[in-house]
Amino acid sequence: MTLKLNRGERFRIPFENRTRDYTFVKQVAGGPLIFVDDITGKPKDFDQRKLAQMIAERVAVSIPSSNWVERINIYALMDATVSDTTLETRKKIMEAQAKVAEAAMLLFYTIRIDAAGGIISISQDGLDDFIGVNYRAACRSGHLHKPSASALYRALQKGVPHQRCLSDLISKRGAHSKRRWNDPWVEERLQRAVDHFYSEGNPKPPQLHEVVTSFLAEAIFEDKARQLNGGAALKYPKKTAVENYIRLHETQERLARRDPMAALRKYNGKAAGATAEFPLEKVQVDQTQIDEWINIYDEDGNIESKKRPWLVSIIDVYSRMILAAILTFDQPSTYTVQLALKQMLRPKHWLVDRYGQKKGATDGCGQPKGITFDNGVENVGVSMRTLLGDTGIDIEIAPTGTPQAKAIVERAFHTYNQGLWHSAPGGIPYKPHAISARRLKPAEKAQWALDFATGVMWHFIVNVYHMRRNRTLEGIPARLWNEKINHEMVGRAVSKRLDLVDVLCGTRRSLKIDGAGVLYDGHTFHHSKVTQDFLKSTLPKGRKSKSGKLEIQVIVYPHDCSFITIVDPVLNRFVRLPNSKPRFAEGLSYAEAKSIRATDLKLDRDYVSEEELILAKYEYFKRLENARAQERAERALRQAKKARRQIINEELVVWSLVDGDHIEFGSVAPTVRGDAPYDVPQEMPAMARKSAPKPHKDAPRGAAKARETRAASKLIKELREAITGPVGAKKIPIAGPAPSDGSKAFALGPILNNPAGFLSELAADLD
Repeated sequence: MTLKLNRGERFRIPFENRTRDYTFVKQVAGGPLIFVDDITGKPKDFDQRKLAQMIAERVAVSIPSSNWVERINIYALMDATVSDTTLETRKKIMEAQAKVAEAAMLLFYTIRIDAAGGIISISQDGLDDFIGVNYRAACRSGHLHKPSASALYRALQKGVPHQRCLSDLISKRGAHSKRRWNDPWVEERLQRAVDHFYSEGNPKPPQLHEVVTSFLAEAIFEDKARQLNGGAALKYPKKTAVENYIRLHETQERLARRDPMAALRKYNGKAAGATAEFPLEKVQVDQTQIDEWINIYDEDGNIESKKRPWLVSIIDVYSRMILAAILTFDQPSTYTVQLALKQMLRPKHWLVDRYGQKKGATDGCGQPKGITFDNGVENVGVSMRTLLGDTGIDIEIAPTGTPQAKAIVERAFHTYNQGLWHSAPGGIPYKPHAISARRLKPAEKAQWALDFATGVMWHFIVNVYHMRRNRTLEGIPARLWNEKINHEMVGRAVSKRLDLVDVLCGTRRSLKIDGAGVLYDGHTFHHSKVTQDFLKSTLPKGRKSKSGKLEIQVIVYPHDCSFITIVDPVLNRFVRLPNSKPRFAEGLSYAEAKSIRATDLKLDRDYVSEEELILAKYEYFKRLENARAQERAERALRQAKKARRQIINEELVVWSLVDGDHIEFGSVAPTVRGDAPYDVPQEMPAMARKSAPKPHKDAPRGAAKARETRAASKLIKELREAITGPVGAKKIPIAGPAPSDGSKAFALGPILNNPAGFLSELAADLD
C-alpha cells in the first residue's frame, strides 16, 4: 500500500493512552515516513504500511488544517499601531511578533549549520564559536539579537535537517496552562464541583454560588482536620479561582445537560432562512390550529358547538405576501391544501371588490416556481404530487421535525396570533397551563362565526400585514410585490457589481459575536456552519461581555461589505463570514449600502405614510372594542361579587364577658420540645382558635404508670377467679343441716384448707 502525502499534512495519532498531532515532513527513499511532533518539535519515524493501516482503520485521523500560517500565533500577523488597539491586545501582538523574530533568527543559524554538512560541533564551545563567526552576517540579515548556545542547540533538535520550517522554531514559552492543584483531594473535589454544576439537577440545576460554597466549606473542614492531625495545611483555590475553573471546563455536552436551550443558543449557529430573488420564485405552505374558539351555528342561528378551526396559509418568500389563507373546521388533508392552492392560483376579485387595489395589497396570486411543503401525509401524497406536477410546480419537502425549514410561514402564524386571534373574543392568549392558573375560559367568550372570522382575518391581512414594514426584508410586502411582479425583467437576477474591491486596506475592529453572527454598521454577517464551528472552538476560552456575547477581533473592508474576517486566536486562523443579505454580497461598499437603505426607507415612507397605517389599525381595532368593553364590564362585576363574599366570610369575631364567666391565669415555662407540664388547661386556648388544635405527637404522659396499673388489675382479677371461681360456675351443695328459712346451702368452691399459705403466696406475687 502506497501513501501519497504532501508536506505539511497533519495527523492525530494515539500516543500513550492519549493523542498527539504530527506534521508530515518528507519520506526517505526506501525508508520510513518522517513526521514532526507538534508539541516537542522532534522528528518521528512511521512505517508506511502501518500508517496506511491506521488511516484505513481511522486510528490515525487527518487534521484538515495544514497551512503553516495557522500553526503560529495569529497575533503575530496583526498591527499593534492601530489607534483603537487595547493595551492587552497590543501586548499580545508584541509578544507574538518577538517570538516570530526569535524563530527567524534561529532559522538563519540552523540553515547555515545544515549547509555546513555536519562539520560544526554541536557542543557548547563549538556552537559559541559558530555564533561568533556568523553574527555579522546575521546582523546584515536583520537578526541583531545573538542567541545562546543552549537555545541554538534546542533549535537543532526540532525539525529535520534541510527541511526546517519557521513555525517549528517558534517558542512555546508563555503558553502556560491554567494553574493546577496537585493535591488529589482538591482535584477530585474540583471535578466533582464541575460535574455537579453541569448536571440536570433535581428538580433544577444548582447555582454557581451554591457549588462554590459547598466546595470551599469542604476544603475548610479538610484543612482543619489535617492541621489537627499534625499534617501540612491544604492548598486549595479560593472563590474566584473555583468559579473560573468551573466556567473554563464548560463544553457543549456539559451545558446541554444543564440547559439544553442555552447550549443551542451558544454553540449552534442559527440556520439560514429561505431566500428568493423575485416574487413567486418560492412559496411556503403550512397548516395550524388557530388560537381562537369559533361558534358553530345551526339553521336557526343557535350555537351547536365551539371549535378551533384550522388555518391553511401560503406565503411568498420574496415579498412575504399572503397568497392564500383558508379557515376551515376540517382536519388537515389533501383537500384543504388544494383549496389553498386554488385560492393562490386565481385572482382574488372578491378582495378587489371589497377593498379596491389598495396599492397592490389585494394582488397576491399567481403560479409559483417552487413550493415547500411540510412532511405530512396530506401534503406529500400521490394526488398532491400529480396536481402540482401537471401545473409545472417544483415540490420541496421539508425534513421531519424542522419547523425552521418553513420559518417564514411559521412567523406569519405568530403574527396572526399576536395581532388578531389573541385579542379577539374567544381568543387564547396564553399557554394551557397559564390559562388554567388564571382560571380563564376562552370558549365561553366566543362570539364569531367562521365566515365572520374569515372576513376579519382578510381585513387584517390587506390593511395591516401587507402594509406594515417587514423588519427582515426592510420593506413593505405590498411595495416589494408590486414593484417586481409586473416588471419585464422578473426572473433574472438584477444586481450591481463593483470593480473597486481592495481587500488589502482592511481595518481591525473589536466586535461581538453570538449564534446569530456579527453585527457591524447595520449589517449582519453570518453563516450557520461557520459561526457554529467558530463558537465551538472559541467560546469556552474566549472573553465574554456582560450580555453574554463573545468579544472578538474583526477585520473589515470599507470598500466591500459582502464579508468580514474574524481573528480566531484559539485555532490561530482567519474565519471569513459573509453578509447575510444577498443584495449586499456583490461587492457594495458600506457607503453605497447605506445609501440604498436610505432610499428604500424613503420609498416605504412615501408608499405608506405613518398616518395611513395608524388609521388602518384604528379602523381594525374599533371592530373589537365592543367585545373588549363587555368583557371588562363582566370582569368588574365578577370581582365585585368576589369582594362581597370575602367581606362576609371574614367578619371579625369579638369576644365579650358576661356575669358568671370564670377566668384563670397561668404561666408556661418555655422548653425546646414543648413537653413541659402546663398550668393553663389545654382546652382554654383552644376555645379561641378558629381550627382544632394539633394533637401532640410525643408519647402520652403517665404511660408507664398506666401500664403498671393494668398489670396489677389483671393479676387481682386472676386471683379473684381462683378464689371464687370463674363467672357462671356451678354451685356445689353443702352437706349438713339446712338453713332455718328453708333454702338450700351451696358452696362456691374451691374451699381453702390452708388460708395462711394462700396469703403468703399472694404477698409474694404482689411483690
